Amino acid sequence: MSSEIANAVFLAALFLGVIYGSRILETRWPIADVPYSEFRDDWFAVIVSVGLASLLAPIAAIIAGKIASYTGVGWIVLPTEGYWWYASLAFVVVAMDLYKYTFHRLQHAIPFLWSMHSFHHSANSVTFITGARHYWLERVLADAFLPILAILLRVPPDMAIAAAFIFFIPDACAHLNVRIPLGRFVTWINNPQWHRIHHSVRIEHRDKNFAAFFPLWDILFGTAYVPKPDEYPATGLVPAEQVDVVNSVIWPIRHLRHRASKNEAATTGR
Repeated sequence: MSSEIANAVFLAALFLGVIYGSRILETRWPIADVPYSEFRDDWFAVIVSVGLASLLAPIAAIIAGKIASYTGVGWIVLPTEGYWWYASLAFVVVAMDLYKYTFHRLQHAIPFLWSMHSFHHSANSVTFITGARHYWLERVLADAFLPILAILLRVPPDMAIAAAFIFFIPDACAHLNVRIPLGRFVTWINNPQWHRIHHSVRIEHRDKNFAAFFPLWDILFGTAYVPKPDEYPATGLVPAEQVDVVNSVIWPIRHLRHRASKNEAATTGR
């Protein structure tokens, strides 16, 4: 029990350290000024999302387990002896990134998925914490019904941890409100400027730069927009929306209702 408490304290300290470090960076080299109200709303949204998703996590795990028991798991057994471990890790990272890219594009293309994913894009100011701002039901449904990589690949626990750590830097840190002048290297790995284009309010940036790790996927599949050196557009939905705690719970209902109202107005010519 004492070791479990020590691990929990260590993880909590690490988490707070990462949050504090990100705030220092965002304060010193910001892309844009972020009003306190936007930062506060992000935190409220994340707390509601993580809290509700955690409450429903056991149900999602049961559903995913049922699917996995029906289909089987680990169809492809990866070699882990010697240097093969590192080759398998590289394969897992590439496979995860392609999966993330594909699912992200579907979130923008399918209205039902967009009704939830738009909650993430409703952040009018993109900061480090925005990376965790996802609608709670989106998390639950993805965990419950899309255990695709677990079905396809038999990944050892240590390799899974290593892959998650590798993804943390380009995926989570892509939302940092920090100017990192990468120049021609901006297309090599996901970064705040590359991903800011994805959150942009400008029409020419719509449905661009989906990649979680390698912008190469965007380049290969025609969804890349290479930003100019000083191109840091405004972000959010058009029109902008303010999200409170209640909206963090019922966001898709509100979003679909607004969509229906717009369609009705267009039909009736109002």
